[in-house]
Amino acid sequence: MSPLALGLVLLSVCLHAGWNLLGKRRTPSLAFFVLAMGSGALVLSPLLWLGPPPTRLPAAFWGWLAASGLCQMLYMGGLAWAYARGEVSVLYPIARALPVVLVPLVSLGLLGSRALTPLDLIGMGLILSGALCLPLAGPRGWRASSYLTPALGFALLAAVATAGYSLIDKQALALMLAAGHSSLTAGATFMVLQALMTLAWGLPTVLLLPAERRRLPRLWARERTAMPLTGIMVLATYGLVLVAMARTEEVSLVVAMRQLSIPLGVVLGVVWLGERAAPIKWLGTALMLVGLWTVALP
Repeated sequence: MSPLALGLVLLSVCLHAGWNLLGKRRTPSLAFFVLAMGSGALVLSPLLWLGPPPTRLPAAFWGWLAASGLCQMLYMGGLAWAYARGEVSVLYPIARALPVVLVPLVSLGLLGSRALTPLDLIGMGLILSGALCLPLAGPRGWRASSYLTPALGFALLAAVATAGYSLIDKQALALMLAAGHSSLTAGATFMVLQALMTLAWGLPTVLLLPAERRRLPRLWARERTAMPLTGIMVLATYGLVLVAMARTEEVSLVVAMRQLSIPLGVVLGVVWLGERAAPIKWLGTALMLVGLWTVALP
């Protein structure tokens, strides 16, 4: 991974942990995240004029964009519903770590990727092992019931959706680069288009779910100033990752390096939100840091 791509991912890490904490402190709901993304897309819509016009993009791109928006909507819903039921310092790392395993498996099986080394796989295994420690109250708490909870189920939905849009977006970016975009204009334009597509999927879903629909008046009354800020952070977070993806050959490595937000999220959850700080949680965080260091080795 080039130094520029690494720097973009690290900046994205800080923004990602930040907007997840904002979402937890405000109103963890699909409605909040969908409206936040829509607000952010409107604020950043001038970026759509960067690079070649959208009319030059092939039809296949719009299919990938629709699939990406669906995955993003499921990701936002999974996060929101998980945060409404549990601790960010447990659920956030799990939702972030599992794609490190899922993306390489799909890449190897369907896309023919061969860029991962044994050291990368060891690092990814350490990240996953650390994440599995987080829901436990202590070292003797290893049991299935620790993981079979609604909160962790929604975190798994977020993880699967993350793997989905990570792989889909790599294909969409390749089409944008072939149409004349640079990595910068492709990332900036796609993050706005993706947010608009997420809004297109998310609004009907919110209106169809009674619990989400009932939140809309309250969100407008209390959160309308927080939503644009959150939305800009969400879009900027993934826009930076999209640029990094366009500048590297292996999407799995980008997904893995993004997991540096895991220890940051754990620390913020404990310090800022006052969540429990069991020793095994710090052990899990340390395992993830070692795994991240291993993946980052050239």
